[in-house]
Amino acid sequence: MNETMENNFQDHIQKVSQATKEWLQPDNLSLKKAIDKTVEEGMFSFEDIKFQIRTLKQKVDSGQVEEWAKRVELSEIKNSVGQKVLCLHAGNLPLVGFQDALGTILSGADYYGKLSKKDPYLLSSFLKMMDEVDLDIQIQYSTELADFKDLQADKVLFAGSEESVVPVQEELFKLNAVNDNTEFVIRTAKFSIAYLDNEEPETLRDMIEAVFRYGGKGCRSVAVIVSPFTLSKVKCHFTDYVEEFWLNNPQLKKPKENLAYQFAFNKAIERDQAWLDDFLVQETDDFPDQEFVLNWVVGDHNKVKELKSRFGNSVQTVYRTRENINGIKTEFLSNAQTPDLWWEPDGIGVV
Repeated sequence: MNETMENNFQDHIQKVSQATKEWLQPDNLSLKKAIDKTVEEGMFSFEDIKFQIRTLKQKVDSGQVEEWAKRVELSEIKNSVGQKVLCLHAGNLPLVGFQDALGTILSGADYYGKLSKKDPYLLSSFLKMMDEVDLDIQIQYSTELADFKDLQADKVLFAGSEESVVPVQEELFKLNAVNDNTEFVIRTAKFSIAYLDNEEPETLRDMIEAVFRYGGKGCRSVAVIVSPFTLSKVKCHFTDYVEEFWLNNPQLKKPKENLAYQFAFNKAIERDQAWLDDFLVQETDDFPDQEFVLNWVVGDHNKVKELKSRFGNSVQTVYRTRENINGIKTEFLSNAQTPDLWWEPDGIGVV
């Protein structure tokens, strides 16, 4: 391999890493304005944005951009230079599309991003910073899908519900933004499951963070807890930690009226539950299909595996606090809302 050629791509990786670090600096006025505008327009809470920015800064400052490139063996020979990648970004969490954008740019591909109108400012401030660096790649973004007409993308990264997949693909073909050779990387997981086997303060705080951060809207957010303890046993202890969390992280969005109806239904059938004003915890192993609801299931490792199998591709991650759960892949609960840059949504690598 030509050493100069190899050094050229290493230079690309360093430029991306350095620009990302600069974007995350506290004195970056562009990011500060994006944060202010996002909060002013009621898109996300300042506390949730701050949490996300702080998490990303810790990962980037610890060298994870370079480590990610190393893990996927990016080099002058192995890269995506010349590939057109279209990222259709979700807007359910602040900067939820950051990993797709960073991974695409890091790979050397030309990046085309359809930003969500629910989160248009934060990610665009990052892309603006990248566009100002001499990376020798295309960086284009818009909140309008029609702006990618005739793109003929080589690859599409998309996260959303299963119901939205076909309509999105049809629209992309109608716009001639893709063709029959386009690779579609589609992620549709909705929520995560956690196994709670102890009531230690640190464990409960990790659990509360995993459940209530971002109002529980992320696919890494826990919507189902499996535990050998009944809800009635831990209810008081659990709700104390929820109140502590909400004092520091007020929940921006509020549930719709149907949550009150669910509470009334549970009461009528004598299902154990805990009403937390803006969140409902209920003891059931039903599929979690409502926002601001946590399902509590009494069970052991076998119950976790049963639910993982029953809920299928809707489950993003299974978390644990201590020992492994044999037969399924798990992550530590403490990492639920702070994944490494290279984590693989739906088990599929971004780069």
